[in-house]
Amino acid sequence: MKKSFAIILGILSLAVVQPSFAQTEPSGFTNPINISNNTGNSTNPQMVFSGNSVYVTWINTISGTPSIFFTKSTDGGGSFGKPIDLGMASSGDYGLPSISHQGSNVYIAWQGFVSGNPIIYFSKSSDDGVTFEKPLILSDKSKNSAFPQIVSSTNHVYVTWIEKAEDDSTNIVFTKSDDSGNSFVAPMSITSSKGNVGIPKLASDGNNVYLLWEDNSKGGYEIMLARSTDSGSTFATPVNISNNSGSSGAPQLVVMKNKIYVVWMDDTSKNYEIYFAKSDDSGVSFSKPLDVSNTSGDSGYAQLDVSGVNVYVVWTETISNTNYDIMFAKSSNDGTSFEKPVNLSKSTGASGWPQIMAENNDIYVSWVDNTHGNFDIYITKSPDGGTTFVKPIDVSNTKDESYYNQMAITPSAAYMVWQEANQGNHDIMFVKSAIFVPEFGSIASIVLTISVFTIVIMSARARLRL
Repeated sequence: MKKSFAIILGILSLAVVQPSFAQTEPSGFTNPINISNNTGNSTNPQMVFSGNSVYVTWINTISGTPSIFFTKSTDGGGSFGKPIDLGMASSGDYGLPSISHQGSNVYIAWQGFVSGNPIIYFSKSSDDGVTFEKPLILSDKSKNSAFPQIVSSTNHVYVTWIEKAEDDSTNIVFTKSDDSGNSFVAPMSITSSKGNVGIPKLASDGNNVYLLWEDNSKGGYEIMLARSTDSGSTFATPVNISNNSGSSGAPQLVVMKNKIYVVWMDDTSKNYEIYFAKSDDSGVSFSKPLDVSNTSGDSGYAQLDVSGVNVYVVWTETISNTNYDIMFAKSSNDGTSFEKPVNLSKSTGASGWPQIMAENNDIYVSWVDNTHGNFDIYITKSPDGGTTFVKPIDVSNTKDESYYNQMAITPSAAYMVWQEANQGNHDIMFVKSAIFVPEFGSIASIVLTISVFTIVIMSARARLRL
């Protein structure tokens, strides 16, 4: 993709401005816990939760040797067990891990290397993360594969990734397990593009499986969705959701039974805007795209969540060359229309990588911001369905760089995990809300789907040119 958003996140890392908001009250969160806690370099955390258990996986490099680590908490994030090493790499860098949890099973997929080629690994725990089985190789070892995504439903485990062909085109490959990860069917190609596809988003609901991605096989990038109604055995012809003259990318989706909600960034209007579309028939057809941001600046890298008939969207908005803010827009009529966007960060620095989660009428938005001179993790909450938001809270609040924030929400707690610089390396840090009240007040003790910038770096490291 072109224009300023292709370098925004690079600019974010360079922008340093003076503070505009400072935290003067207790945050309502526990002090950060170092859950990686080793001398290596720990990056790219991913988190899921179930009941009172919190599961975290990340990339860990010790003495130049990378691996995938895992740890869990059984007391709602109060403490974590000793990290488990899922398997050492023989060479090369490990890529972004993806984690899913179902019953007593924990599933993790990641990018590793065999004989210098990036491939997709999978490992399973059948005892709720106490031990893990020897990793399986899911992809074709003779082909370069990267950026895996994993979801699970009952006894089904679904994994998808990007595979590079000899002509440098990239396509989406999918495999599944129908026996809780004990075995997998032969991988199938979902696309057969002579161009490039972006990192797919994967979701499932009942017997339906959905794959969402951006695709430039016909020239400009379009947002495509393919669905399966037989638990991933077959997929229907992809639907073009964006279908316009501009470049569309960085899609996200939420699936709620027969409804599918999709957002993406699009430059049809000559600057990037955030567009939204939904399907009421399980992905057979979609509504006409709706411009949610509708501003004169560039808007990009949106996230969304849905609660009842309320649809919530957040994104990064260009304010100036060094100032980016987190914007929020709400629909109260199931995505038919959206209210005027609200600026949540309102800082003079660079804010980016927003995350959003809704729990009934409570909405939580987190992001990174360098207003204080280094990147910190911020969070805000709306207790009234997005009508008002409390003052943002700095939950990392250190002199070191904190970023790659992930968030999880339960009816009684908020969990945050991120990577934080520590004397040249990084650690994985975790916090939870101590007491959850309507405010975080003093009585209560983040080509395309990661970002063009990140994909270029990770693709180069994986020897995968997207």
